[in-house]
Amino acid sequence: MKELDTHEWIRVASVSEIPTEGLGHAVKVEGIGIAIFRSGNLLYAIEDLCPHLGFPLSEGIMQSGQVICGWHGWHIRLEDGACGRERARTKVFPCEIRGDDVYVQVF
Repeated sequence: MKELDTHEWIRVASVSEIPTEGLGHAVKVEGIGIAIFRSGNLLYAIEDLCPHLGFPLSEGIMQSGQVICGWHGWHIRLEDGACGRERARTKVFPCEIRGDDVYVQVF
């Protein structure tokens, strides 16, 4: 089995698979759940776990650069993974579009 480079970029989806702004798209990379969100022309990739109780953030709603968790309404910033209510954070992954594909850098 191939070892994962600690800074490897992985193709996770095609751009057309990412929903319109507000909705998330769940992917798995090397066993890590990642939620992809679209905000305007940008894509954001965060770990697909709410820091509160582990609800999949891909099932939440994105508004004003934040994902709102569907369980208890926690707000997680897409830019840095910070949660406004607590010091807890969600891991953020670099994400970019290359042609028609979406790549995430895992580390």
